[in-house]
Amino acid sequence: MRGLLVFVMSALLFVSGPASAGWDVVGTTKGVKVERTTMADSALFAFRGKGTFDVPIGLLVTVLKDEKLAVEWVDLMLEHSVVRTIDEGSNLIYESYGLPWPISDRDYLMIERYTYDGTTKVFTIDYESVTDPAKPVSSKFVRAVAYRTFWRLEQVGPGRTKVEVEVFTDPKGVLPSWLINLIQEDWPWKTIDGLVRRAQKGDIKVDPGTEGW
Repeated sequence: MRGLLVFVMSALLFVSGPASAGWDVVGTTKGVKVERTTMADSALFAFRGKGTFDVPIGLLVTVLKDEKLAVEWVDLMLEHSVVRTIDEGSNLIYESYGLPWPISDRDYLMIERYTYDGTTKVFTIDYESVTDPAKPVSSKFVRAVAYRTFWRLEQVGPGRTKVEVEVFTDPKGVLPSWLINLIQEDWPWKTIDGLVRRAQKGDIKVDPGTEGW
């Protein structure tokens, strides 16, 4: 059962969507306020988490962007790689997740887009599923769908950052909607907590795009 729970939280990491209604508070854990909203024409909720932490924004950006670090803080991730660079600020990326038997492994093919705003000191990054002949569907994985994942980091003081993430996805397969909704209630705070802890390890450098903020 634990493997199933970890999978769903991990599979949701880079996939989210815009909300269709107001947000209801689920709770607050480890400084992260979690909310949910209903989605149009879907039995699934969208969830979001937000909190402010004493971590430089440049370190958090490094963790989010570095393809080699993803497997260290995303549970069950087998691979996170850049298939190709599309242009400055966007990449075609591939992710796969190894799951405990008898659950089928999942994978994603997505466009990653990120922006820096030096005036407001805000960094955003989002992901959206696409199809591309560079990575066709494999019989080894169930191809999940990332409607959109949205991360927003804002520097709110020296070494202090407000972190927000919104999540909505369809992992496909046979996972029931009620179970996905139940598990997603914990996903935002656990994901943000993982991001913050990885950024605090002291072995990475500040992202160049945030220098001088």
